[in-house]
Amino acid sequence: MNIDKLHTTPMGVDRIRKNLSLPESIIDVVEFCKQKILSPDCNIYRHGKNWYCEIDDIRITVNAYSDTIITAHKMVAPIYQPCTENIQPLHGNSTTDVPLHSPTGISHDSTTSSHRPDFSEINSYEEFSKYYWYREELQKICKSLNIDASGMKAELNYNIEQYFKGNKIAPKRSSFTTPRPSAKYNLLLTLQTGLIECGFCFSQHFRDFFSQQTGIENFKFNVDMVATVKKVKETNDTTFTLGDLLDIYYKRKTYAQYDKVSLQWNKFFQDFCADPVTTQFKNKLKTASILWKEVRTSTREKIYKTELLKEFSDIINKEI
Repeated sequence: MNIDKLHTTPMGVDRIRKNLSLPESIIDVVEFCKQKILSPDCNIYRHGKNWYCEIDDIRITVNAYSDTIITAHKMVAPIYQPCTENIQPLHGNSTTDVPLHSPTGISHDSTTSSHRPDFSEINSYEEFSKYYWYREELQKICKSLNIDASGMKAELNYNIEQYFKGNKIAPKRSSFTTPRPSAKYNLLLTLQTGLIECGFCFSQHFRDFFSQQTGIENFKFNVDMVATVKKVKETNDTTFTLGDLLDIYYKRKTYAQYDKVSLQWNKFFQDFCADPVTTQFKNKLKTASILWKEVRTSTREKIYKTELLKEFSDIINKEI
């Protein structure tokens, strides 16, 4: 599987969105799938002509020959067992090749020690914040506490912090209904049109509008635009316009910013690959994921440092 060549068809986009009930905040379905596949916890294996990538209770199916994302489904139970045949690596670049019959070279039954306790054993937010938690884990914790489980990682962390302080934030109930975009498509869009008024969503209709405004043929919404639209809808801000959103794109103003904390693994892997010392490793993704597992389940800072290679050399040598 060549991660850089992953793609899908317009029908594939619609199929994946429907099967996974993806929210509007997920703009790029292919990028969403890529991030899931690149996660160190993703279980990837091949059966016949397809790759199967399982993580967070979903299974992504990729054609092994064309690198086309065929579909994605919410999982009930695994269909296939991982194949142990020799298989092609994840990346075409020899410095980043990694066999995928074991997700990132790490089995879920790995003997690598885990330092993070179960949430039920944590007694304070100070202790809780020392560890790394995936957004899906934070949502499950919030739901188990019967507190609001919506929003990005920063919001979920805040809700848990308030819980420890004795302030229980109840699950949100929408006080308004966003107009269906399809019912508003006959509305002439201008920079003065309100987001709530036109039923804005991250669709081709609005992408075409911003393409006209910017002159960018294949316009893509950035992450701060996503965070802004989310906040506008949550607060029902009827004064916020498409022109304001364009200002967000050009960074002329700030309304809401994307939660960069959720990108910690990506930054860790990027820094690992940028370290000249790591050129010795053929399977970079596999090696980085070993180090990441040690870092994220400990109280240490969630960043890559060269010293980690020496500290966990025994584990690396054992796993690869």
